[in-house]
Amino acid sequence: MKKIVILLILPLLALFACSETPEEKGIGYLTLNISPGTGLKADVEITDFILRINDGRVDVIKQRIGDLLTEIALPAGTYTIEAYSVDFDEPKFEMLVYSGKTTVEIEAGETKEALLVCSQGNAGIKVVWASLFSTLYSTFQAQIYCDEGYLNYSSAETRTGYFLPGAVTITILADGQNIHGGTVTLAARDMVTLNLHPNFEPSGGLSVNISIDETVNNREFELIIDMEDVNNSETKPYSIAQAIARQGESGVWVTGYIVGAKPQTGYDFVTGAWIATNIVLADDIAETSDTKVIFVELGSGAYRTNLNLVDHADFLHRKVLLKGNLLAYQSRAGLRNLTGGFSFQE
Repeated sequence: MKKIVILLILPLLALFACSETPEEKGIGYLTLNISPGTGLKADVEITDFILRINDGRVDVIKQRIGDLLTEIALPAGTYTIEAYSVDFDEPKFEMLVYSGKTTVEIEAGETKEALLVCSQGNAGIKVVWASLFSTLYSTFQAQIYCDEGYLNYSSAETRTGYFLPGAVTITILADGQNIHGGTVTLAARDMVTLNLHPNFEPSGGLSVNISIDETVNNREFELIIDMEDVNNSETKPYSIAQAIARQGESGVWVTGYIVGAKPQTGYDFVTGAWIATNIVLADDIAETSDTKVIFVELGSGAYRTNLNLVDHADFLHRKVLLKGNLLAYQSRAGLRNLTGGFSFQE
Protein backbone atom coordinates (compact mmCIF):
# COMPACT_ATOMS: atom_id res chain seq x y z
CA MET A 1 0.00 0.00 0.00
CA LYS A 2 1.35 3.42 -0.88
CA LYS A 3 1.79 5.84 1.96
CA ILE A 4 1.27 9.56 1.44
CA VAL A 5 2.00 12.10 4.14
CA ILE A 6 0.75 15.65 3.67
CA LEU A 7 1.96 18.23 6.16
CA LEU A 8 0.84 21.84 6.28
CA ILE A 9 3.61 24.00 7.66
CA LEU A 10 1.92 27.16 8.94
CA PRO A 11 3.24 30.36 10.52
CA LEU A 12 3.97 30.47 14.19
CA LEU A 13 1.84 33.43 15.23
CA ALA A 14 4.16 34.38 18.05
CA LEU A 15 6.77 35.33 15.44
CA PHE A 16 4.73 38.31 14.27
CA ALA A 17 4.05 41.60 15.95
CA CYS A 18 0.33 42.38 16.08
CA SER A 19 0.83 45.39 13.80
CA GLU A 20 2.64 43.46 11.06
CA THR A 21 1.27 41.03 8.49
CA PRO A 22 3.16 37.91 7.33
CA GLU A 23 3.86 39.68 4.02
CA GLU A 24 5.49 42.58 5.88
CA LYS A 25 7.60 40.15 7.90
CA GLY A 26 8.59 38.27 4.72
CA ILE A 27 7.08 34.99 5.96
CA GLY A 28 5.70 32.32 3.61
CA TYR A 29 3.88 29.01 3.97
CA LEU A 30 4.85 25.51 2.86
CA THR A 31 2.69 22.48 2.09
CA LEU A 32 4.77 19.29 2.08
CA ASN A 33 3.52 16.32 0.07
CA ILE A 34 5.61 13.16 0.53
CA SER A 35 4.75 10.06 -1.49
CA PRO A 36 6.52 6.71 -2.01
CA GLY A 37 8.32 6.05 -5.24
CA THR A 38 8.56 2.71 -7.01
CA GLY A 39 10.09 0.00 -4.86
CA LEU A 40 9.47 1.52 -1.42
CA LYS A 41 8.94 -1.39 0.95
CA ALA A 42 5.47 -1.78 2.46
CA ASP A 43 6.78 -1.67 6.06
CA VAL A 44 8.58 1.66 5.63
CA GLU A 45 6.89 4.44 7.62
CA ILE A 46 7.39 7.84 6.06
CA THR A 47 6.50 9.49 9.38
CA ASP A 48 9.82 8.09 10.69
CA PHE A 49 11.80 9.86 7.95
CA ILE A 50 13.95 12.89 8.73
CA LEU A 51 12.88 16.15 7.10
CA ARG A 52 15.70 18.57 6.32
CA ILE A 53 15.09 22.09 5.03
CA ASN A 54 18.23 24.01 4.05
CA ASP A 55 18.39 27.68 3.04
CA GLY A 56 21.68 27.26 1.18
CA ARG A 57 23.79 27.96 4.26
CA VAL A 58 22.39 26.02 7.21
CA ASP A 59 19.68 23.51 8.02
CA VAL A 60 16.63 25.53 9.07
CA ILE A 61 14.79 22.34 10.04
CA LYS A 62 16.13 18.83 10.63
CA GLN A 63 13.52 16.77 12.45
CA ARG A 64 11.58 13.51 12.35
CA ILE A 65 8.53 14.07 10.16
CA GLY A 66 6.17 12.54 12.70
CA ASP A 67 7.37 15.01 15.35
CA LEU A 68 7.04 18.18 13.32
CA LEU A 69 5.15 21.06 14.83
CA THR A 70 2.18 22.21 12.77
CA GLU A 71 2.86 25.89 13.27
CA ILE A 72 6.20 26.67 11.68
CA ALA A 73 7.01 29.44 9.22
CA LEU A 74 9.81 30.00 6.71
CA PRO A 75 11.23 33.39 5.72
CA ALA A 76 11.00 34.14 2.02
CA GLY A 77 13.81 32.55 0.05
CA THR A 78 14.96 29.45 -1.82
CA TYR A 79 15.10 26.17 0.11
CA THR A 80 16.24 22.63 -0.53
CA ILE A 81 13.66 20.24 0.91
CA GLU A 82 14.85 16.69 1.61
CA ALA A 83 13.29 13.68 3.33
CA TYR A 84 15.31 10.53 4.04
CA SER A 85 14.89 7.36 6.07
CA VAL A 86 18.26 7.33 7.88
CA ASP A 87 21.51 9.32 8.03
CA PHE A 88 23.97 7.69 5.60
CA ASP A 89 27.37 9.24 4.88
CA GLU A 90 29.73 6.24 4.62
CA PRO A 91 29.52 2.63 3.35
CA LYS A 92 27.61 0.24 5.62
CA PHE A 93 26.25 -3.28 5.45
CA GLU A 94 22.47 -3.76 5.32
CA MET A 95 21.75 0.00 5.33
CA LEU A 96 19.30 0.70 2.52
CA VAL A 97 18.29 4.38 2.41
CA TYR A 98 15.15 5.95 0.96
CA SER A 99 15.20 9.64 0.11
CA GLY A 100 13.62 12.41 -1.94
CA LYS A 101 14.68 15.98 -2.63
CA THR A 102 13.34 19.11 -4.31
CA THR A 103 13.80 22.88 -4.32
CA VAL A 104 11.08 25.39 -3.42
CA GLU A 105 10.91 29.19 -3.64
CA ILE A 106 9.06 30.59 -0.62
CA GLU A 107 7.34 33.95 -1.17
CA ALA A 108 6.03 36.27 1.55
CA GLY A 109 2.36 35.58 2.31
CA GLU A 110 2.15 32.79 -0.28
CA THR A 111 1.62 29.04 0.13
CA LYS A 112 3.86 26.70 -1.87
CA GLU A 113 3.78 22.91 -2.18
CA ALA A 114 6.86 20.71 -2.18
CA LEU A 115 6.36 17.26 -3.71
CA LEU A 116 8.88 14.68 -2.56
CA VAL A 117 8.87 11.23 -4.16
CA CYS A 118 11.00 8.96 -1.97
CA SER A 119 12.84 5.99 -3.45
CA GLN A 120 16.13 4.18 -2.83
CA GLY A 121 18.92 6.75 -2.61
CA ASN A 122 22.01 4.54 -2.27
CA ALA A 123 23.35 1.46 -4.09
CA GLY A 124 23.94 -2.08 -2.84
CA ILE A 125 26.77 -4.49 -3.65
CA LYS A 126 26.86 -8.23 -2.91
CA VAL A 127 30.00 -10.31 -3.58
CA VAL A 128 29.83 -13.91 -4.86
CA TRP A 129 33.08 -15.92 -4.99
CA ALA A 130 33.80 -18.60 -7.59
CA SER A 131 34.54 -21.97 -5.96
CA LEU A 132 38.03 -21.92 -7.46
CA PHE A 133 39.06 -19.27 -4.91
CA SER A 134 38.66 -21.70 -1.99
CA THR A 135 40.60 -24.33 -3.93
CA LEU A 136 43.53 -22.05 -4.67
CA TYR A 137 43.70 -19.88 -1.52
CA SER A 138 43.43 -20.49 2.20
CA THR A 139 42.29 -16.91 2.90
CA PHE A 140 40.73 -14.33 0.59
CA GLN A 141 38.62 -11.22 0.88
CA ALA A 142 37.45 -8.24 -1.18
CA GLN A 143 37.76 -4.59 -0.20
CA ILE A 144 35.51 -2.09 -1.94
CA TYR A 145 36.50 1.59 -1.67
CA CYS A 146 34.76 4.87 -2.44
CA ASP A 147 35.45 8.49 -1.50
CA GLU A 148 33.49 8.10 1.74
CA GLY A 149 35.26 4.96 3.02
CA TYR A 150 35.35 1.22 2.36
CA LEU A 151 33.87 -2.17 3.30
CA ASN A 152 35.66 -5.50 3.77
CA TYR A 153 33.89 -8.54 2.28
CA SER A 154 35.29 -11.75 3.78
CA SER A 155 35.04 -15.05 1.90
CA ALA A 156 32.01 -15.88 4.06
CA GLU A 157 30.27 -12.49 3.77
CA THR A 158 26.72 -12.78 2.40
CA ARG A 159 25.35 -9.37 3.36
CA THR A 160 24.76 -6.51 0.96
CA GLY A 161 26.97 -3.47 1.46
CA TYR A 162 25.55 -0.07 0.60
CA PHE A 163 27.40 2.88 -0.94
CA LEU A 164 26.56 6.40 -2.05
CA PRO A 165 26.26 6.84 -5.83
CA GLY A 166 29.62 7.20 -7.60
CA ALA A 167 32.67 5.14 -8.51
CA VAL A 168 33.91 2.30 -6.30
CA THR A 169 37.19 0.40 -6.55
CA ILE A 170 37.46 -3.36 -5.95
CA THR A 171 40.62 -4.91 -4.49
CA ILE A 172 41.15 -8.63 -3.87
CA LEU A 173 43.43 -9.88 -1.06
CA ALA A 174 44.27 -13.59 -1.42
CA ASP A 175 46.91 -15.24 0.83
CA GLY A 176 48.57 -11.85 1.31
CA GLN A 177 48.57 -11.01 -2.40
CA ASN A 178 46.81 -7.73 -3.17
CA ILE A 179 45.22 -7.41 -6.64
CA HIS A 180 43.39 -4.48 -8.20
CA GLY A 181 40.04 -5.80 -9.46
CA GLY A 182 38.69 -2.80 -11.36
CA THR A 183 36.09 -0.08 -10.80
CA VAL A 184 32.30 0.08 -11.00
CA THR A 185 30.19 3.24 -11.21
CA LEU A 186 27.05 3.11 -9.07
CA ALA A 187 23.79 5.02 -9.39
CA ALA A 188 20.96 5.38 -6.88
CA ARG A 189 18.76 2.26 -6.81
CA ASP A 190 21.50 0.02 -8.23
CA MET A 191 21.68 -3.45 -6.68
CA VAL A 192 24.93 -5.00 -7.93
CA THR A 193 26.12 -8.59 -7.69
CA LEU A 194 29.88 -9.03 -8.19
CA ASN A 195 30.72 -12.54 -9.40
CA LEU A 196 34.47 -12.90 -8.81
CA HIS A 197 36.59 -15.41 -10.76
CA PRO A 198 40.38 -15.88 -10.50
CA ASN A 199 42.32 -15.83 -13.76
CA PHE A 200 46.03 -16.41 -14.28
CA GLU A 201 46.11 -15.51 -17.97
CA PRO A 202 47.81 -12.16 -18.79
CA SER A 203 44.80 -11.31 -20.96
CA GLY A 204 42.40 -11.59 -18.03
CA GLY A 205 40.01 -8.65 -17.96
CA LEU A 206 36.56 -7.43 -17.04
CA SER A 207 33.30 -8.54 -18.63
CA VAL A 208 29.96 -6.99 -17.69
CA ASN A 209 26.38 -8.18 -18.00
CA ILE A 210 23.67 -5.78 -16.80
CA SER A 211 19.95 -6.42 -16.41
CA ILE A 212 17.35 -3.94 -15.14
CA ASP A 213 13.83 -4.46 -13.81
CA GLU A 214 11.00 -2.08 -12.89
CA THR A 215 11.75 -1.67 -9.20
CA VAL A 216 15.51 -1.36 -8.80
CA ASN A 217 18.48 -1.47 -11.13
CA ASN A 218 19.66 -5.06 -10.70
CA ARG A 219 23.13 -5.24 -12.19
CA GLU A 220 25.33 -8.32 -12.39
CA PHE A 221 29.07 -7.99 -12.99
CA GLU A 222 31.42 -10.85 -13.76
CA LEU A 223 34.89 -9.78 -12.65
CA ILE A 224 37.74 -11.92 -13.96
CA ILE A 225 40.60 -11.06 -11.65
CA ASP A 226 44.13 -11.25 -13.04
CA MET A 227 45.97 -12.95 -10.18
CA GLU A 228 49.49 -12.33 -11.52
CA ASP A 229 51.91 -11.12 -8.86
CA VAL A 230 51.97 -7.37 -8.31
CA ASN A 231 55.56 -6.15 -8.13
CA ASN A 232 56.44 -3.84 -5.27
CA SER A 233 59.96 -2.95 -4.25
CA GLU A 234 62.12 -0.11 -2.99
CA THR A 235 62.75 0.88 -6.62
CA LYS A 236 59.09 0.32 -7.64
CA PRO A 237 57.02 1.62 -4.69
CA TYR A 238 53.26 2.10 -4.61
CA SER A 239 51.83 5.53 -5.28
CA ILE A 240 49.41 6.85 -2.68
CA ALA A 241 46.44 5.96 -4.91
CA GLN A 242 47.76 2.39 -5.16
CA ALA A 243 48.35 2.22 -1.40
CA ILE A 244 44.77 3.35 -0.72
CA ALA A 245 43.43 0.64 -3.05
CA ARG A 246 45.68 -2.04 -1.49
CA GLN A 247 44.87 -1.61 2.19
CA GLY A 248 45.62 -4.85 4.04
CA GLU A 249 48.93 -5.62 2.35
CA SER A 250 52.06 -5.95 4.51
CA GLY A 251 55.72 -5.05 4.05
CA VAL A 252 55.31 -2.72 1.06
CA TRP A 253 57.12 0.39 -0.13
CA VAL A 254 55.09 3.59 -0.56
CA THR A 255 56.12 7.02 -1.81
CA GLY A 256 54.33 10.37 -1.66
CA TYR A 257 54.55 14.02 -0.71
CA ILE A 258 54.28 15.03 2.96
CA VAL A 259 51.22 17.31 2.90
CA GLY A 260 50.59 17.66 6.63
CA ALA A 261 49.71 15.71 9.75
CA LYS A 262 46.47 14.71 11.44
CA PRO A 263 45.57 16.97 14.40
CA GLN A 264 44.45 15.65 17.78
CA THR A 265 40.81 15.54 16.58
CA GLY A 266 39.35 15.50 13.09
CA TYR A 267 41.14 14.99 9.78
CA ASP A 268 42.10 18.52 8.71
CA PHE A 269 45.77 17.75 8.06
CA VAL A 270 46.51 21.00 6.21
CA THR A 271 46.04 23.84 8.68
CA GLY A 272 49.08 23.16 10.85
CA ALA A 273 47.46 22.06 14.13
CA TRP A 274 49.69 19.00 13.91
CA ILE A 275 50.76 16.44 16.46
CA ALA A 276 53.98 14.45 16.31
CA THR A 277 52.45 10.96 16.07
CA ASN A 278 51.83 10.97 12.32
CA ILE A 279 52.39 12.47 8.90
CA VAL A 280 50.09 12.49 5.87
CA LEU A 281 51.23 11.53 2.35
CA ALA A 282 49.60 12.34 -1.01
CA ASP A 283 50.36 12.01 -4.71
CA ASP A 284 49.54 15.70 -5.22
CA ILE A 285 51.53 18.25 -3.24
CA ALA A 286 48.39 20.43 -2.96
CA GLU A 287 45.99 17.64 -1.89
CA THR A 288 43.43 18.58 0.80
CA SER A 289 40.97 15.63 0.74
CA ASP A 290 41.32 13.10 3.56
CA THR A 291 40.07 10.32 1.20
CA LYS A 292 42.99 10.73 -1.21
CA VAL A 293 45.85 10.52 1.28
CA ILE A 294 47.59 7.98 3.52
CA PHE A 295 47.82 8.67 7.26
CA VAL A 296 51.21 7.37 8.40
CA GLU A 297 51.60 6.24 12.01
CA LEU A 298 55.09 7.21 13.17
CA GLY A 299 55.07 5.13 16.35
CA SER A 300 57.16 6.14 19.33
CA GLY A 301 60.73 5.62 18.14
CA ALA A 302 63.13 6.92 15.52
CA TYR A 303 60.47 7.52 12.87
CA ARG A 304 58.61 9.95 15.13
CA THR A 305 61.83 11.63 16.19
CA ASN A 306 63.15 12.05 12.66
CA LEU A 307 60.00 12.64 10.58
CA ASN A 308 57.34 14.48 12.61
CA LEU A 309 56.33 17.93 11.33
CA VAL A 310 56.11 19.48 14.78
CA ASP A 311 59.92 19.36 15.01
CA HIS A 312 60.66 19.32 11.26
CA ALA A 313 58.25 21.74 9.61
CA ASP A 314 60.70 22.11 6.70
CA PHE A 315 59.84 18.53 5.65
CA LEU A 316 56.41 19.74 4.49
CA HIS A 317 55.95 19.08 0.74
CA ARG A 318 59.02 16.86 0.50
CA LYS A 319 58.63 13.47 -1.16
CA VAL A 320 59.46 10.52 1.07
CA LEU A 321 59.85 6.75 0.60
CA LEU A 322 58.64 4.49 3.43
CA LYS A 323 58.08 0.79 4.08
CA GLY A 324 55.35 -0.62 6.29
CA ASN A 325 51.96 -2.29 6.50
CA LEU A 326 48.89 -0.86 4.74
CA LEU A 327 46.46 -0.84 7.65
CA ALA A 328 43.68 1.61 8.53
CA TYR A 329 44.86 4.38 10.88
CA GLN A 330 42.40 6.60 12.76
CA SER A 331 39.56 5.25 10.56
CA ARG A 332 41.30 6.30 7.35
CA ALA A 333 43.61 4.59 4.84
CA GLY A 334 46.92 4.17 6.64
CA LEU A 335 50.53 3.02 6.66
CA ARG A 336 51.67 1.55 10.00
CA ASN A 337 54.44 -0.53 11.60
CA LEU A 338 57.19 1.23 9.64
CA THR A 339 60.35 -0.76 8.90
CA GLY A 340 63.43 -0.46 6.73
CA GLY A 341 64.29 3.19 7.20
CA PHE A 342 63.19 6.10 5.04
CA SER A 343 64.60 8.37 2.36
CA PHE A 344 63.61 11.60 0.68
CA GLN A 345 63.03 11.50 -3.08
CA GLU A 346 63.97 14.07 -5.68
